[in-house]
Amino acid sequence: MKKVGLVLKFLLFSIILGMITSSAAMADLYWESDQETKGMPGRPDETRVIKTYLTAYASRTEQEGQITIMNFDTKIMYHINPQAKTYQQINLAEMGKPPEMKGDKGQMQQMMKNMMGNIQVTPTQETRQIAGYNCQKYMVSGMMMNSDYWLSKDVKGYEEIKEIGKKVASVFDENPMMKQMNIAGMMGQLDGFPVQMVMNIMKGTSTTTLKKIEKKSLDKSLFSVPEGYTQTQSKMPMMSN
Repeated sequence: MKKVGLVLKFLLFSIILGMITSSAAMADLYWESDQETKGMPGRPDETRVIKTYLTAYASRTEQEGQITIMNFDTKIMYHINPQAKTYQQINLAEMGKPPEMKGDKGQMQQMMKNMMGNIQVTPTQETRQIAGYNCQKYMVSGMMMNSDYWLSKDVKGYEEIKEIGKKVASVFDENPMMKQMNIAGMMGQLDGFPVQMVMNIMKGTSTTTLKKIEKKSLDKSLFSVPEGYTQTQSKMPMMSN
């Protein structure tokens, strides 16, 4: 079976970390996380830093020399390569849809739903202190992987972002495949900031742990493509080898 492509891996991560409120009074946030991967097919064991910038209208994630920007108002995502000075532009409402194929459209959607699975969230009574925060464990299954989410309401800035996903959920509700997978429902059931996420993918694990978070004023230029960059054709299909 083919593994989940880059788009859906980023989607799952960025949706949970990109929880926002529609309030214009929301404070800008910046946080850093360490992501440790072990036993991932075709990749060495390693630890990398993920930087996330969040404002009321957009998010920016920096990882492995790549930048991803999600604009919640225009419903556009930009995948930026600073080294090559290029970027790809993706319509979030269309992202993840299967290619057009002959035959019954409903049958195709059902086939993809059965393959990817509906995302399920199960809260537990298990608690643990992680990175100085009191966390509760939630189990998330679907998208061909099982994950443990350790959530906390004690994280600085959580009050600003606890009305989870009003803008983001509306974006993915416009995409039939994302709607079937219950992305918006998952966001509504996760009550707290994800201090740690442990994703079991194939035979490997990916553990992302919050290291620091702060409220700070963010420049609008962080959420736009730099001048002089060249747009290239998107090569981010829903599934990849």
